[in-house]
Amino acid sequence: MQVDQLTRLRAAGKLEEMAAVAHELDLYTTAGYSVHYQSSRNFSILDLQTLIYLALAQVLREYPTLFAVPIVAKGEESYYARLPSIDLREVTSFVYRQDHIPEEGKGRDFELDALLQQQVNTNFKSERGITPVWRLIILHDFSEKQHFTANFMAHHAIADGASFQILHRSFHKALHDLSALCATGSLDLNVEYISFSKDDDGIGPSLEAIHSLPIPNEPPTTNVTFHNDWLGNRPEIPSNTGYATLCLPSAVVFTQECKKNKVATPAGLNALIGKVLYTNLPATTESMDVNIPVDLRPDLPPKVVDGVMGNFFDAFRTRTFRSDFFGQDTTETFEIWNAARKVQTDTRKYFSRTSPSGEAYLNIAGLKNIPDLQVFLESLIGGPRTESIELAYIGPHLPFSAVKPGTELTWRAGKATVSRCAFALGGCLQITVVLHNEGLTIGFAWPTCAIEKALVEKTIDGIREYFNAIEGSAK
Repeated sequence: MQVDQLTRLRAAGKLEEMAAVAHELDLYTTAGYSVHYQSSRNFSILDLQTLIYLALAQVLREYPTLFAVPIVAKGEESYYARLPSIDLREVTSFVYRQDHIPEEGKGRDFELDALLQQQVNTNFKSERGITPVWRLIILHDFSEKQHFTANFMAHHAIADGASFQILHRSFHKALHDLSALCATGSLDLNVEYISFSKDDDGIGPSLEAIHSLPIPNEPPTTNVTFHNDWLGNRPEIPSNTGYATLCLPSAVVFTQECKKNKVATPAGLNALIGKVLYTNLPATTESMDVNIPVDLRPDLPPKVVDGVMGNFFDAFRTRTFRSDFFGQDTTETFEIWNAARKVQTDTRKYFSRTSPSGEAYLNIAGLKNIPDLQVFLESLIGGPRTESIELAYIGPHLPFSAVKPGTELTWRAGKATVSRCAFALGGCLQITVVLHNEGLTIGFAWPTCAIEKALVEKTIDGIREYFNAIEGSAK
């Protein structure tokens, strides 16, 4: 389908445009969110593919943002247009497992990792013109139809981390409702594969439509100290992403340790990851600049953002030093808590910034002063990286819960995984963390030109060993 055949919806906000332009320039492809679902009853369910298609059609009716596509034209304003229809068969694929899923968060799920690595390296460009900018991949064991992992992948211009949780709750609800109807024999099994948008289908607001994005009047920084940061190799375009996960059965003891040391769990994880990396990096590495995304929805008008797909986030930076973890004699090792408290202090400083109008100062407000984001991003290509790590803490995955207390859901939501490609100009490691019913999953994405996979594997092993050690000492 061609651009001139589509209905224009609205102009893209600066944050949305940044994602759209990055995709256009092959700097960023896609993000994703996976949840494992298991039937809670031993009943004969309808054909799994039929159930998935029916559930997905229900999600599309609830979230018309899935019909939206970002349009980028050089030198012109980026905007959203609406697709008239979507063929569910073209956005859905079914992949059968060769091995069983590790139980209760134990072990590494290499099969899912391989699938997600392939997905985060697949963009939404098509020789067929404008196509949907999301897809659903179902990974399941053919011999166990009542287990499967649903992987939603979407263009960052239509979805942030919270948006993926919204999608999965809607999908989970659809699975429950449809399976309950199937059990009573009252479900229409005829699938309408073509879903049509409506003339009144719109999308949520841009961030600047609900926040004035004030810019503080701060004097320029003069005392800039330069450090020997860990920045890996220079970016390459197009970028290729490596991806791996670590699923930990429980984060309870670690969370308790964080509380005991008066830091939030994300600050503790930040420090832990920093320490493990420093252990495996050259001793000449002095510091790491860490980029931390922040979900803004809790501080925005609930009526406007609750249950709405979109991009409502900011980011700030903190810095950890090798000296936070090691003495001058590098064989001397410190605990992670001093570094964690520094991260906590920087986090509080970020959240304490408030404009005279009462609105929070957001770092992404500076995008308003960049007239052409495409020219801006192109100017950065070929330059060095400016950050070491990105660490996004998505928080707990909250699945759909039955409206009526005591009602048993027909499907249980278990392990959740957040996946993403690595932003080509971003950090050497770009990490996502999500809590779920089976523990904690940490996803690692990296530009393959920046670092070796061996460093990622050592980092995963170091984090797992730390968790095992504190879990063992707590028994």
